[in-house]
Amino acid sequence: MERTEALQLLEQLLDEALDGTGQVVSITGPTGSGKTELANQLATRAGDQGIRVVQTYASRAGVVAAPGIFGQLLEACTSSVLLRRLTMAAPADIRSPQFILGICHELLRSAARTPLLLIADDVHLADADSFQGLLYLIRHVRTAPVMLVLVVSEYSQQTIPLFHAELFREPHHRQIHLQPLSEAGVTGVLADRLDEATARRLAPATLAASGGNPLVVRALVEEHLTQFTEPDKEPLSPGEASATAVLACLHHSGQPCLEVARAIALLGGRVAPELISRLVSMPRFLVERYTTELSEAGLLGPDGMLRHPAAHCVILSDPDFDDAAELHHRAAELLHSEGETALRIAEHLIAADRAGRHWQIPVLRQAAEDALEEGKADMSLQCLDLALRDCPESRERALITAAKVRVEWRMNPARALSHFAGLLSAFEQGHLPDLEAIMLARALMWHGREGEAAAILTTIGSRAHTAEVREALISTEYSLSRTHPGAVAVWREAPAQLRLQGDELGAAVPTEAGIWSLLQEGDHAASSRRAEELLRADLAPDYWRGPHANALCALLYAHELKRAEYWTTRIYQDGEPEGFRTWQAVQSVILSEIARRRGDLPEAARLAEEGLCLMGPRAWGPQIVLPLATLISTAAATGHGRVAEQWLSCPLPELVPKTRYYLHYLEAVGQYHLAEGRHLLALRNFLACGRQMKRWGMDLPGIASWRLGVAEALLGLGQTERAVKMLDEQAEQPGAQYPRVNGRVLRLRAATVKPRQAVALLRESADLLDRDQLPVELLSTLIDLNRCYAELGDSHRARFTARRIWQIAAQCGAEALVRRSLLPEFAAPGVVAGAVSRAAEDDVYTVLSDAELRVAELAVRGHTNREIAARLYITVSTVEQHLTRVYRKLRVGGRADLQSRLDPKLRGTA
Repeated sequence: MERTEALQLLEQLLDEALDGTGQVVSITGPTGSGKTELANQLATRAGDQGIRVVQTYASRAGVVAAPGIFGQLLEACTSSVLLRRLTMAAPADIRSPQFILGICHELLRSAARTPLLLIADDVHLADADSFQGLLYLIRHVRTAPVMLVLVVSEYSQQTIPLFHAELFREPHHRQIHLQPLSEAGVTGVLADRLDEATARRLAPATLAASGGNPLVVRALVEEHLTQFTEPDKEPLSPGEASATAVLACLHHSGQPCLEVARAIALLGGRVAPELISRLVSMPRFLVERYTTELSEAGLLGPDGMLRHPAAHCVILSDPDFDDAAELHHRAAELLHSEGETALRIAEHLIAADRAGRHWQIPVLRQAAEDALEEGKADMSLQCLDLALRDCPESRERALITAAKVRVEWRMNPARALSHFAGLLSAFEQGHLPDLEAIMLARALMWHGREGEAAAILTTIGSRAHTAEVREALISTEYSLSRTHPGAVAVWREAPAQLRLQGDELGAAVPTEAGIWSLLQEGDHAASSRRAEELLRADLAPDYWRGPHANALCALLYAHELKRAEYWTTRIYQDGEPEGFRTWQAVQSVILSEIARRRGDLPEAARLAEEGLCLMGPRAWGPQIVLPLATLISTAAATGHGRVAEQWLSCPLPELVPKTRYYLHYLEAVGQYHLAEGRHLLALRNFLACGRQMKRWGMDLPGIASWRLGVAEALLGLGQTERAVKMLDEQAEQPGAQYPRVNGRVLRLRAATVKPRQAVALLRESADLLDRDQLPVELLSTLIDLNRCYAELGDSHRARFTARRIWQIAAQCGAEALVRRSLLPEFAAPGVVAGAVSRAAEDDVYTVLSDAELRVAELAVRGHTNREIAARLYITVSTVEQHLTRVYRKLRVGGRADLQSRLDPKLRGTA
């Protein structure tokens, strides 16, 4: 029955009572269904009609409150004589039968003068004498202008069956049973505070969260009005404020219902009645009764779970939930006996804040691993912290601490520093297993503590161990030999010997070794395939789970930038949503180096700075030189020398010169000195870089093209012959055929010949670099080409080239460099033609034939008609005919105008 219909029926019965036909009405319904509210509405209407209204309520035994029902009725009696007589007759017990009957007679006599509406709330909590008094009143109001309204609970027939039996025998008794609100009823409640359209829109979500419980519905609408300044535009968002209404309903339902609801909230998910019964030590049939009561109140859904999204948290954080910790501990034991997952059991152990049983420490360790797999690092740490606090056994404590290092490393490697002393001591005492000790060695090496790392690996290598440990040891030593070659070379075996051992084991080491071997041979395609095989085999990005960073860098060094970007993004994709700052920082730094090599210098600088913001210098350790190298290099390439100086002033950890990343740093510093015209300092840096690369067996141009740096520095010092020898040496190195290397070699060779010869070399260099989309290297080539044209007096081609230079500079963010590198007449972007609309560019490819387009592209690159004919194997006359048609179709006057109509990638690379 909806509330409007119920109120109308009550008003009708009240009218009959006024006519002298007494009425008795019992209002029942689940907790929070609005029974008391309905009675209050009737009282208000009655009061407006001049009817005398007396409202009383019963209290739960043991609760300090107002007097019982008849004690309150005594206060409503108007006869002072009666009060004196009754209190004198029964001073010791004002609830005696004589006392109660006297009050009943007084009420009936007063009703003869003024009609009476008597409301008794929570009757099911009344004492036995009050029940007798109420039954006496019920029998004697038949012919009196009295309406007696009894508010009772849903299941009061089971708790006070005799009272209900007597009640239903009376012909003038009516029962009104309130059900949870329907969607229409919810809409009506919402419409009291919101406009009709908003009420209809929010009604389904409100019904889902409240189950139609009026108390919860009103709490939801109040919360919605408080949450939003424009509630008519926002969706319903149930929170803890409205969930307190659920808690109020539970407290009003009685202790057994509250205990069942707490068990449901505590266990979570769909819970069998048997588990609740065992948890709260309550017979199953009672558990089923109370869950039914909660369901009918709208608090539980059809699945037996709490409807309100925030009810779980509010119930468990109830200040009156005194035995929450004990109940959580019992829940953990119960779920363990039921074979539940370690993670679910651990949640209760953490809430109970104790893990003293022998089986609980292993469960917490397993839960920590499971939580980490699911990306719940905080939960994993909570499990490990509790296990570490309550674990008495030394070996177990060492394992827990090692696990904690692995978890905290994902958030920030600096957190591991506080655990090193304890783990080193555990290793020395034989409490730390070899596999965990190898992990510790990797962590120590990251932080530059090479001596301690060497001691661990040497100790493990000198004693008998399992094949698994042997494999991990070899893999670790080889990976570290690629990242920290200067440190590892002092204490590990020769790489060849390690590779033999790896072959015997069939481990992952040969894969990584093969990657580097193929790189050194110049077979970049095969090296990239091997690297991707390694990455595809295990996507875990942890520092100790394989040589992933080395494989990613191998793709970089093989100039496979797109594949490197794909794998970097894929491997570290969960870093941000899961709060793993280490993953995010490493991803940013690798992507920054990719962006730098691709020529997107502003993005490279942004990503490198982001990596430094995510982790401080202490967390990066010696690896900090990689983002610093990228920032120095990008600043130098864009002409921002002061920015580069700021990054150069950053202090470097002691172990830096022994890492592979130091090679990047030396090259970057050399490039900075070249850009600033300090050729001798640049030469020293490039030579130092070369010596280290040779010593470590890493003489790969993909890591650092130190020979080209040396050659450019020598040219700046006027030592042309030495520069040519260095260029010849570079040309004989593996990988010299790749455009990034070959294009730079051609540019530098052009500086060793006369201007007319230089033009051909620079054009060839520009073609190579343009095809491979290497804008930074192309920019340097075009700047040199512009100078050659200017020196030869070819202002037409010099202007073409200057246009292209400024376009590339805008793309790379290198305007400052170009401004100081070009001759004064070209050192302003005004020489570049205005931007061409995309529609005009598309039109070019629509109106020109393929043959005409090929000729036009070569023409805007600055090639003569004869050169175009030679390249396309056609006659000069054919070239001239094609160009005539191109000029006509595009409505341009000649080559100068033609350049502005073609794709920007093709303009001005003459």
